[in-house]
Amino acid sequence: MVGPLTRQFIHQVHFSKAFIGIDGWQADTGFTGRDMMRSDVVNAVLEKGSEAIVLTDSSKFGCVHPYPLGPLSRFHRVITDSKISASDQMQLEHAGLLVNVIGSSV
Repeated sequence: MVGPLTRQFIHQVHFSKAFIGIDGWQADTGFTGRDMMRSDVVNAVLEKGSEAIVLTDSSKFGCVHPYPLGPLSRFHRVITDSKISASDQMQLEHAGLLVNVIGSSV
């Protein structure tokens, strides 16, 4: 769901955690999205101040898209796969985010 009605709805509900998908991340840009309307909804969720948890696969690291999600200080945790680079993981942790790496069970 995206658009002004979604943003209005978000302002009217209460929640303690938000699980957020992202399209890209680099240390100098932070988290980014490729869709303006979806990025606006993510930013409305972040404005609520709830625990923001990023769920993403490692292929998104190193990508930049037009629409910022953030600021980075509004995010609390990143859950990703074991292919995240050590450098990206360290940069996220240095920014104060908890990083949970999920390994392959195969």
